[in-house]
Parts: sequence; structure tokens; C-alpha cells
Amino acid sequence: MNTSHWLVLLNAAVMFYSLGTIWFAQIVVYPLFEKVGAAEYVDYHRFYAHRIPLPVIAPGFASFLLPMLLVFVPPLTAPPWLVMLNGLCGLVGLLITLMLEMPRHHELADHGKQDRVIRELIGFNWPRTLSISGSAVLSALMLLTAFGPV
Repeated sequence: MNTSHWLVLLNAAVMFYSLGTIWFAQIVVYPLFEKVGAAEYVDYHRFYAHRIPLPVIAPGFASFLLPMLLVFVPPLTAPPWLVMLNGLCGLVGLLITLMLEMPRHHELADHGKQDRVIRELIGFNWPRTLSISGSAVLSALMLLTAFGPV
């Protein structure tokens, strides 16, 4: 196995983990933000934010960056369109996170519960959820091309 094969394996593992995490956030965690009272909200969000770096943020950023890395170290057996589309999914997820999601989390942390911001957080997370879902499917296809029958 060469470096690109190891990257395909690492990418797939991170993507499948992140797939579960992003859907859980979209369907359960973010909607719960609306259920917390305004008086408790800052403490709730602080509690949430201090516990997600290892299980959510680190793998989340890895799920954006690894597909882009594979563009530069592609597996020889994967068609270029597959690698590029996967990289594009990673870029979309990264841009949504940096430009749309993180500012809203900061706003909630700084100013407390705001229903409009929570709705925006949920709405803007849909494209990120879909980009990670797409990347997971593409990662599975890359696994098949890299390790499937010749």
C-alpha cells in the first residue's frame, strides 16, 4: 500500500464518523438549541462548545481537509472526477463552517438565545450536511476503486 491508499482509508474512516456526527447535529443537537430557555442559554451553549472540540470539531475539519489533500495525492485507481468532486465537497463544508456556522455560534455564545440565529444555524447546516454526505458516498467509491477487484 502506498501513501494515497493510506489517505483513502483515513479519509473514509473520518468521513463515515463525520457523517454520523453531522446528521446527529442536524436532526437532534441544533433543534435542541431552540428548546433551551433564554436564561440558561449562554451556560448551555458554553457547556456545548467546551465539549465538542475532540468528538466534533477535530474530525469535522479533518473531513473537510482530507478530501482536499487527496486532490494533491490522488489514488491512482480513482478516476480524477471522483477525487475532484470529493475535494469540492470538502471545500464546500469548510467554507460553510468558516463563513456561516462559526459566526452564528459566536453570536449565540456572546449574546445568548436568538431564535433567528438558531434557525439560520440549522438552515445553513443543511448544505454542510449534504456536502459531508456526498463526500462519504464518494469516499466509499474511492475505497472500492482503491481496494476492489482489479
